[in-house]
Amino acid sequence: MLSRFLEFSEREKLFTGAGRILLAVSGGIDSMVMAWLFREAGIEHSVAHCNFSLRGDESDGDEEFVASYARINNIPFFSKRFDTLVYAGTNRISVQMAARELRYNWFRSLLCSEGFDAVAVAHNLNDNVETFLINLSRGTGLQGLTGMSPRTGEIIRPLLFATRDDIVSCATARGIDFREDRSNAELKYIRNRIRHKVIPELGKVNPGILSAVVDTMKNLASASALMDTYRYQLGRQLFTSSGDTTVVEISSLLELNPLAPHIFELFRPFGLFPKQTDEVISLLQAGTGKMVYTATHRLLNDRGRIIISPGKPEAPSEYRFNSIDEMRLSGLFSAVRITEPSEDALPATRLTASLDLDLVTFPVTVRQWKPGDRFMPLGMRQMKKISDFLIDMKVPVTEKEQVMLLLSGGDVMWVMSYRIDNRFRVTEETGKILVLTL
Repeated sequence: MLSRFLEFSEREKLFTGAGRILLAVSGGIDSMVMAWLFREAGIEHSVAHCNFSLRGDESDGDEEFVASYARINNIPFFSKRFDTLVYAGTNRISVQMAARELRYNWFRSLLCSEGFDAVAVAHNLNDNVETFLINLSRGTGLQGLTGMSPRTGEIIRPLLFATRDDIVSCATARGIDFREDRSNAELKYIRNRIRHKVIPELGKVNPGILSAVVDTMKNLASASALMDTYRYQLGRQLFTSSGDTTVVEISSLLELNPLAPHIFELFRPFGLFPKQTDEVISLLQAGTGKMVYTATHRLLNDRGRIIISPGKPEAPSEYRFNSIDEMRLSGLFSAVRITEPSEDALPATRLTASLDLDLVTFPVTVRQWKPGDRFMPLGMRQMKKISDFLIDMKVPVTEKEQVMLLLSGGDVMWVMSYRIDNRFRVTEETGKILVLTL
């Protein structure tokens, strides 16, 4: 394992020069094996641990475990505690996305303040295959199927050569201690469903499924590189830039054939998602003044030209969903699934709501609470003002402002992160259960 680690790192030029490396160590098996490899290889490094405050004593136990490892081995240690739920609510994103943003923002700050040259994360070959299948299931462009790279800017992934079985074997053979995160076995997360359900079934069709997907990703990466070269050359011909503004003639775009893939590839650098391609094509045929917002830019139809400028639409004060699929794609929830009643206990955390799907009517809306809003807290038989409920829950004033509601019609189904409405609870008469996880 050590020799393969060094060979992979040398081939991918992950440790060029005598740079200092910061290891992102959660305490799980992947990151603890990575830490062992760095220590055995004699590569100068420090350890950083994020406590996302999502699993109570378990989160604190992980932090102490990693701190103890660093102390025993005389390795510089950095840790930071985050209020992930508050950050997710403030920014109206899923808890998983919030944790990712908080983690990488902190790593970047450490790179600057402490003079590290790179941050090593413990993604392995299985993680790469899972990411491929997740992106494939959600729908993505070519780039979304090329997998994770050994290096992305200042982030390096020195374990991408190793399967999860390789890592388990190394930990067992070398007696490497680690912490087990119980959430890794929970099937409410899409990655875990792919890991524990989909890949084993694919393995029955092709025992070499991991290698086959890796080879496919390499082929797609080559095709993506060719596409990037073509897009760059075509973009230089069609687009004219001045400062932050870029202009392209609509007539030139309409001559491209086939139109849709050209539009997606040309506008992808401006934050276009695959599902927005048809919107841009419609924009080409719309009147002056019409516009489309991508994730990062505004596209404006102006007298035969598309004017591209930086800009994002303001976050809506209310989100409206007409289907379960729209809820899945919104980014507000880390998981949206439908299940049937069983003897298994329903998830019982602040981050999850289990609702009687038969009682849910669309459109479903998500918005901030406001004075006068009422609901029937789970376990109660009478309505209660949400303002009074939040007082009873001793929610700080700064957090109260960020509390969101999930509504069906005009009825509150869930005070998100706190309590569902008793009227929408799962009962013996429930046929289907809607499980939402932040």
